[in-house]
Amino acid sequence: MIVSIILGLANVHFFGGFSIPKGVLVFLVVFLVIFPAMINTKFEEVFSHLKEPRPIFCSFILNFLLCPLIAFLLGKLFLSDQTQLFTALMLLSLMPTSAMSAAWTSFSGARMATALYLIPANLLFAAFVGLPFILPLFIGDIMAVSKLGIIKTIFLVFIIPLILGDLTRRVIVRLKSPEFFDRRVKPNLGSAGAVGILILVFLIMSLERNTILLKNLDRMAIMVPPVILFYGFLYLISTAWAWVLMRSGALPGEKAVVIVYTSVARHVNISLALILSSFPVEQSSPMILLVMVAYVIQVPSLAFFAQKLGKKIVAFKA
Repeated sequence: MIVSIILGLANVHFFGGFSIPKGVLVFLVVFLVIFPAMINTKFEEVFSHLKEPRPIFCSFILNFLLCPLIAFLLGKLFLSDQTQLFTALMLLSLMPTSAMSAAWTSFSGARMATALYLIPANLLFAAFVGLPFILPLFIGDIMAVSKLGIIKTIFLVFIIPLILGDLTRRVIVRLKSPEFFDRRVKPNLGSAGAVGILILVFLIMSLERNTILLKNLDRMAIMVPPVILFYGFLYLISTAWAWVLMRSGALPGEKAVVIVYTSVARHVNISLALILSSFPVEQSSPMILLVMVAYVIQVPSLAFFAQKLGKKIVAFKA
C-alpha cells in the first residue's frame, strides 16, 4: 500500500500524472474492489440469526454510537480546520467490518458463524442508517452532504455490486458445486480485492491534480496522529466492552472477541468507493490518503491483536 502511494505520487512529480475521468475510477473501485467482496458475503445469513440479537446489538452500540463519537472528538481536536480530512475520518468511522473480521475470527478460533452474520448486519445498517442519517448529524456544519446523494451513491457502490455478487455466487455454485466455490473461488476473492485496492490507489495517487497534494505533504503529518488515536481508542473500548460482556455472562469469549474484530476493522473498500463517488476528484485525494493511512495501521495491528489477545479472549471462562 505504501509503495502504491509513493509510486503514484512519483508519477505525478516526474511525469505529470494521469487524467482519468471520475466515472472510470468509480467503475474500477466497484468492480475491482467491491464486487469480489460481495461475492463472498451472504447477507441472507443476517435474517437467519435474528433470533440471537444480543451480539448484533452489542456490535451496533460500538460501531454506530461510540465509534463515530470518538472520530468526531478526535476530528474536532486535530482536524477542525481540515474539512476534507475530518469528513474522511467520520465516513471511515461509520463504515465498520470487512473480510478481515472473518479472517481474524478464524485465526483466533472464535465462533465463525457470529462473524458471518455480524459483518453483513453492520454493513446493511451502515448503508441504510449510518451513512444517510448519522453521518450528516456529525458533519452537517462542516461539509454539505446530501442524503439523497448518499443514498444514490450507496445504490451504486453497495446495492448493485451486492446483487451482482450474490448472483455470481449462486451461478458458480449451481454450475459447479458449493465445495468448488468454498475451495477454489472463495479463498482467492480476498486476494483479488487486495490487488484491486493497490491498482486503484496507484491510479488515484497518479492523478495530475495531485500536484497540489505534493505541495502540501505536511497534511500527512496532520492526519496520522488522529488516525492512530482512533484505532487506539477502538481497541481499548471494544476490548473493555468484550471483557464486560464476558464477565457478566452476556456473551462467551468466542463471540465477544468477534465484536472486537468487527469494531476495529473498517471497510476500506467501500469507504474508497463512497469518497470517489460522493465528492469532487480534487477533494477526494487527501480523503483517500487518510483512508490509506488507516488501512496501513489496521492490518498489522489486527494481526498483533489476534496473535497476542484474540486466542486468550476465546479461552476466557467466566
